[in-house]
Amino acid sequence: MRTNTLFALLGAGVSMAAPIMNKRVTLDAAATAEAQVRDDTATRAFSDTAIKTSDGQCLSVTSGTGDFRENLVPVKIAKCDGSAGQKWDVITKGEHNDQAGTALFVSSLIQGCLNFDPRRQPGNQVLLFSCGGRADGEGKVTNSQLFTFDGKSTSIPLAPTNQAGTCFFSNNGNLDQQGCSGNAAQLFTIGDGAAAPAPPADAPAPPADAPAPPANAPTPPPANSGALPNGEKLTKLDAAATAEAQVRDDTATRAFSGAPIKTSDGQCLSVISGTGDFRENLVPVNISPCDGSAGQQFDVITKGKHNDQAGTALIVSSLIQGCLNFDPRRQPGNQVLLFSCGGRADGEGKVTNSQLFTFDGKSNTIPLAPTNQAGTCLFSNNGQLDQQGCSGNAAQLFTIGDGAAAPAPPADAPAPPADAPAPPASAPAPPANNGALPNGEKLTKLDAAATAEAQVRDDTATRAFSNAAIKTADGQCLSVISGTGDFRENLVPVNISPCDGSAGQKFDVITKGKHNDQAGTALIVSSLIRGCLNFDPRRQPGNQVLLFSCGGRADGEGAVTNSQLFTFDGKSTSTPLAPTNQAGTCLFNNNGQLDQQGCSNGANQLFTISA
Repeated sequence: MRTNTLFALLGAGVSMAAPIMNKRVTLDAAATAEAQVRDDTATRAFSDTAIKTSDGQCLSVTSGTGDFRENLVPVKIAKCDGSAGQKWDVITKGEHNDQAGTALFVSSLIQGCLNFDPRRQPGNQVLLFSCGGRADGEGKVTNSQLFTFDGKSTSIPLAPTNQAGTCFFSNNGNLDQQGCSGNAAQLFTIGDGAAAPAPPADAPAPPADAPAPPANAPTPPPANSGALPNGEKLTKLDAAATAEAQVRDDTATRAFSGAPIKTSDGQCLSVISGTGDFRENLVPVNISPCDGSAGQQFDVITKGKHNDQAGTALIVSSLIQGCLNFDPRRQPGNQVLLFSCGGRADGEGKVTNSQLFTFDGKSNTIPLAPTNQAGTCLFSNNGQLDQQGCSGNAAQLFTIGDGAAAPAPPADAPAPPADAPAPPASAPAPPANNGALPNGEKLTKLDAAATAEAQVRDDTATRAFSNAAIKTADGQCLSVISGTGDFRENLVPVNISPCDGSAGQKFDVITKGKHNDQAGTALIVSSLIRGCLNFDPRRQPGNQVLLFSCGGRADGEGAVTNSQLFTFDGKSTSTPLAPTNQAGTCLFNNNGQLDQQGCSNGANQLFTISA
């Protein structure tokens, strides 16, 4: 109490731009410019107006109190002062609103949209976020930002359309949510209370393709560059940020260096520096006539800082040093790009399966099959590298270099450590069923931020086994596929499949850690997804054994739950999978899916952990 009183007294004596509890962050100018973009084509019922509570205070935001892209900015209730942080646009139609009878409430200062996310912690669910709902500014329309609005009223409840019966109110100086009651505390007045003005009769609409003026002029293209392919544009690079994000791994084992990668019709994969973002991420990969240029040269890395998986390879631009990356969450036609190796935009990533492609270490004609989505192969789609289901046809085959096999490593290369896993005899072939997912599963578009919060590796944990296969009595493997659960990688089915050494068949067995404080038990954790094997008897039979965020909370904030703890003596390699939340229950292979039944001590209920 004394500390709070001291700060209150200091605050009374010093004029401050931000509420005391807000923390300032250093904004990334380029990332913010991408994430927070004014929609100049939009229809605005009101522009640069105040939004007032029933007691005459104003909604207020402070730039720099969210994240580095000006997302997650708190919305406060403060005394009206006419400042830029208290001005709002009310948009009834535009790039991020295609729903009649609704409006976006957009900060005129920041250009972020008022957003309600019921997945967040209570008291922190109403924030500004990039309009369209994607952190990087590439979102289209999301109902978490659409509020009921008749297009003319000035005294309204702020009722988000993504959760019926929810209304905003002032909660001790913060904009918060509660069930709608119709009382005055849930009514907000737009501007001075006058009706929305009619649009001017002769106001010319801006052309649909008129670009907003950029914050910084892009780097001009070289005089001889000509038009860029596929409508690409050059971006002004940030030299320091690029140097951090795109780093050559000089310790890596390269099967090929500076080699072209050719399609079946003899064209080459090609990248152009400056066509991605300010850090050389998100660079398109095109298919062009081979010309021997630096943008057509690639390294094929089988082991290194960003590849610790046998039977896989990174495809790295020798020019940019970014890795070929497949991201199924992006818009179709824009899912195959170069990205910082390791998968973190700032270059701090380690290993990600979105950049690992099946490779036996020696072949020179291969499909480019990413390991983060089974049955997916890359192909040339009208001059751009794209993805489709694997079919085995020539259009999905690529030749590395001149067609000669990968050179053998030097004779004096050090032997791998004794405990290093042996590489598979050959890379797993794409499924013969043209990429169909098992058991009728479907891929879901993942929310990157929500997934990162929900699925977190416990680096403090004690692991009895790491990256181990878990095999049934008949020699098949537990297997998961990223993207087959919900948007946070929860509720992922666990299948039984022929063992192929893929990342989706590797598990950690944790005997102590953040999510296991019970002796004689273990968590079974997907090394790929980081979710825990979970038995929920409340779900429908046949759908009770799934991966779920460790700790049992969908948002990743859970601690320990017995639905994820399995009996384990800490050393055995042949064990039943018996969840501790229902005595006498054992898991088994039910026609290719992990399921549950009463324990019988039968061989079909024993699983072998194979490191």
